[in-house]
Amino acid sequence: MKNRERNIPIQVYLNEVEYDLLKKRTEQFGMTSMSELIRQFILYGITYSVDFRELHDYNWSLSNLTNNLNQLAHQANASGHADNESLKKALEIMEEVWRLQKSMLSDLQFKNQ
Repeated sequence: MKNRERNIPIQVYLNEVEYDLLKKRTEQFGMTSMSELIRQFILYGITYSVDFRELHDYNWSLSNLTNNLNQLAHQANASGHADNESLKKALEIMEEVWRLQKSMLSDLQFKNQ
C-alpha cells in the first residue's frame, strides 16, 4: 500500500439496515464505490447528484428556438425589411424562450426546497 494515494485503511461495522442504506445511497448518488461516497461526506459534509438531462433538454429547445430566430433575422437582413408575419413569429419565439427559462428556474427552485 506504499504507492497508494490513500494508504490508511479504516474498518467500520454496520448493521444490515445501515449497510443497505449505504449501498442504496452509493447507487443513488452515482458513486462507483461506498468508499467514494464516504470520502465525499468526509471532504464536503454532503454529497449530491446532478442530473443534467433536463438541462440538456432545455438547452436543446433553446438552441432550436434561437436557430429559428436567427433564420428570421437572416431573411429580414437579406430582403432589407421584416414583414409583420416574421415579426410576429420572432415575438412568439422570444416568448417561448422566456417561458422555457422561467420553467427551468421554477423547476430548480422547487427541487431545492
